[in-house]
Amino acid sequence: MKKVIFKIVNTNAEIQECFAIRYSVFVEEQKMFEKTDRDEFDNNAIHIAAINSDDRKVISTVRCHQVGENIWYGSRLAVPKEYRTHHTRIGIKLCKLAEITVAERGAKRFLAYIQKQNVRFFERLRWQKVDTPVMHFGVKHQLMEASLLGMTKKSENSLKKKIQPVYARS
Repeated sequence: MKKVIFKIVNTNAEIQECFAIRYSVFVEEQKMFEKTDRDEFDNNAIHIAAINSDDRKVISTVRCHQVGENIWYGSRLAVPKEYRTHHTRIGIKLCKLAEITVAERGAKRFLAYIQKQNVRFFERLRWQKVDTPVMHFGVKHQLMEASLLGMTKKSENSLKKKIQPVYARS
């Protein structure tokens, strides 16, 4: 893989590939869901993908959806095992692009329910814990919030140049 492209998904084929990645992570690997992880948020969500530039296949994904006025949630961050330690830092870049995406759409709050074992990853991204952990789908999750305060137009434009699209050598 020569490059990884990070972008908002804009074709049905790419969305289906995102669903396939999520299925492999949440249904097959983690067994959080019996048949599918798809839900009512998928139809109106913004799906973001990391794409292998060699074959144009989605290799990782995250989605963002609005739940109220200026309140957004990130969810279904799915990075298959073989890419979790990839030097292009796929998970980090997907999360940063998600933050930029919701900030551009007027988000004042960006929240996510994070599996307990992934809390430190999000804390390194400067997300903060909100309240106490809860059970979701039989797994303990921590509600966390991204700091969007530093998302000025200047920082958004600077981050966009780095992340959307981002080309990274492998």
